Amino acid sequence: MSTASPPTRASSILRLRAGLLLLLASIVLCGAGGNFVARQFGLGLGWAVLLSIVIWIGVGMLMARLDSRIYYGAAVAITALLAYLVYDFSTSALGWSGTVSLVLAAVATALLGVTFQDFRRLKHELRLWAYRK
Repeated sequence: MSTASPPTRASSILRLRAGLLLLLASIVLCGAGGNFVARQFGLGLGWAVLLSIVIWIGVGMLMARLDSRIYYGAAVAITALLAYLVYDFSTSALGWSGTVSLVLAAVATALLGVTFQDFRRLKHELRLWAYRK
């Protein structure tokens, strides 16, 4: 009689997660940055793509080297800024009540906080996957 446990299926790195949304957002923002720099210097689309890739690799190298305290500090600052912007926009521009605006700001803060935490885990899993033997 065998007491071995049934084989477990390894989960894929590319499963749907909140960190992938932050990764996608970084690609879009770096693309916009590359396009902006290329337009400022009057360069074409090829240069815009190349600059976008260079910016994305540079940001990725910077994020890979960040200490946990600095990463979480930046995440808290960005999340607090988002909460303020959501609250301010919904109260002033949309004219919604303070309570509704506060609830929307809290929801946005919670979603972005979870996204930053999941992105940190995703980054660690990608590093383990890249350096596996």
